[in-house]
Amino acid sequence: MTLHMATFSIFFILVSIFLCSEAHPSHLTSHESTTTSGFSLDLIHREASPLSPFYNPLATHSERLKNAIHRSHSRLSHFQSKCRRSRSRSSGSVESDIHYDSGEYLMKLLIGTPPVETLGIADTGSDLTWIQCKPCKRCFEHINPLFDLRASSSYKTLKCTSKQCKAFQDFSSTCTREHNKCQYHVVYGDGSYSQGHLATETLTFGNTSIEKLAFGCGHYNRGIFGNTTSGIIGLGGGPLSLISQLKERIQGKFSYCLVSIFKNETSTINFGEQAPVLSSKVVSTPLFPTPDVTFYYLYLEKVIIGNKSFEVPREEDEERAESGNIIIDSGTTLTYLPGGEFYNGIVSTLKEAMGVKTIDYPDGNFKFCYKTNSKIKAPVIAFQFKNATIEIPQSSTFVEVDDGVTCFTVVPSGMSIFGNILQENFMVSYDLQNKKVSFQATDCSKKL
Repeated sequence: MTLHMATFSIFFILVSIFLCSEAHPSHLTSHESTTTSGFSLDLIHREASPLSPFYNPLATHSERLKNAIHRSHSRLSHFQSKCRRSRSRSSGSVESDIHYDSGEYLMKLLIGTPPVETLGIADTGSDLTWIQCKPCKRCFEHINPLFDLRASSSYKTLKCTSKQCKAFQDFSSTCTREHNKCQYHVVYGDGSYSQGHLATETLTFGNTSIEKLAFGCGHYNRGIFGNTTSGIIGLGGGPLSLISQLKERIQGKFSYCLVSIFKNETSTINFGEQAPVLSSKVVSTPLFPTPDVTFYYLYLEKVIIGNKSFEVPREEDEERAESGNIIIDSGTTLTYLPGGEFYNGIVSTLKEAMGVKTIDYPDGNFKFCYKTNSKIKAPVIAFQFKNATIEIPQSSTFVEVDDGVTCFTVVPSGMSIFGNILQENFMVSYDLQNKKVSFQATDCSKKL
């Protein structure tokens, strides 16, 4: 086995910089257990980080936020359609309404032997990691060189009989009997798609290389992915996601700490033993199983405004009522909650407590906006999940979305998502083995 110099940087659905280190990496197969302490990497927010290829130094904070909000609405549509499909899954290609310029965070990693640097959109709402590969019969415009599988000694196309191919067959894999090669085909609602072969490769994280990780090597790709990204990095809960494939290595644990979108600073994602949140102030809530294993679901019981509480409406379907009712997602900017009497009660209480005159904002999704005034104070807003209550600072619940216009970052929807603005300055820790998510208020601009 050849040791190589590893320089690795990573992002994650949201914030800032590349982690670069030179070391002789240790090599592990994807199924090999280890007692190492895990590793930490950087998250590059696509617009807020100067290290992002999408960064525009002339863009204002409100312009960046507007773009993020637009992507948030697109991502909501993606989740809604994906959940509908999971309840009545049929054979054929995976389809989605998402426009894949909607990722908030980018991930930079090394792939192959010798290692080649690649940049992808990190997505907790997707499982399969795929990149554009050479030879590429039909590909979207891409500035950086394509991954040349023939130049990598560790690349191996998966057979139809492989466990990885079988795990993906419920979604979008097919096989050619003649060549016994596992193929994948992912189609998105805006016409974007990726098609190619499932394979295994060596991925390098910091100073550690992990062998035989499954990914999609795309030979036919089209869509709005951005000409500086190579594909998608799947961080969901499905069997072929990066998180699931690393589960023994990281003991099912990962965490992230997101800095404010208004700061040009680095966010961090941690894997393995570095991921748990260790403090007496930590609160934990269960993860709930759902028909779509990709998403991470929690159960939100109520929203508390000052001394008033508003219980989240229960599902009429008793079976669904016993599962989670809100997705926690680092790639969605806004937070979406049920509309109607529940949401209207929250907004009415806030308006009364804050005593502000509301104004209309062209983006019809915002239901509570007012003229920006630093002297206006909002009452304490808390989200009460099962067994865990967290107080959200005003800097997250109310943000300036345009010059002189501040809006409430929680909006009504038929689907509930706990978005990344409300997660800012919390260490959010996932423990998939014990099926829980933990929160600890943290200054994420400080390296822990």
